[in-house]
Amino acid sequence: MKTRFFIPVCVLLAATGLSAREFTDTQGRKLDAEIVSVTGDMVALLRPGEKRPIGAKIALFSEADQKFIREWAESNIKYSFDVAYSKKKLDVAKQRSGPETFITERWAYKIDLKNRVAAELSDLRVDYWIFTKSDDGKGKGTARLQTSGSTKIASVKSSSAATFETEPVEINKTQLDGGWRYMDGSNPRASDGMGGIVVRVFDKRDREVYKFATKDDLLAAAVGKPRSGGSNSGSTSSPK
Repeated sequence: MKTRFFIPVCVLLAATGLSAREFTDTQGRKLDAEIVSVTGDMVALLRPGEKRPIGAKIALFSEADQKFIREWAESNIKYSFDVAYSKKKLDVAKQRSGPETFITERWAYKIDLKNRVAAELSDLRVDYWIFTKSDDGKGKGTARLQTSGSTKIASVKSSSAATFETEPVEINKTQLDGGWRYMDGSNPRASDGMGGIVVRVFDKRDREVYKFATKDDLLAAAVGKPRSGGSNSGSTSSPK
């Protein structure tokens, strides 16, 4: 008894507005159908007039059809990510001038970009913008763009995360020795801080497929091409 190479997929879909293509398997058999989805090495096809798609291994089709299926899959990816981030202090330098101590800290963000799609994603570009917040001693300040950069993600598997570290930014602090006050009465301690980050993800066709911001109002300032001087070198991929 011959075994059909098509495997039923238990999903019901409406068959309206389909544009069928003639597929040919490696044995020369023909099939008119529309691609419904591609997952891993499987493709789901829906024949005209039917409501139940059928599944097949992509490798069972002709080379031309395999190429068409892969290109369709790339063009119809529904990107979905989760972003987790943490701040990391890299180093600190101190300098004294009279009763004042000037402190310069270098900070960076560690970014985890998790792939929520049920397929491996590749050739991604991640642009980021880092903001700092000035502090005049009253605990208030306005976030301002400090630096920006970009990194490449070669691949990230489904349910895995690609991790990278941003370029560092400098945070300035000032401390006045005890018993001293500024003539204007201002606080003897002032400290800048990290003001947030914006992340934008682009596919290999340079289409923006995802964006994230620690605060929505930072998105308007995170536009244009990141500074080339702030770009990370090399590429990042998910762990095996």
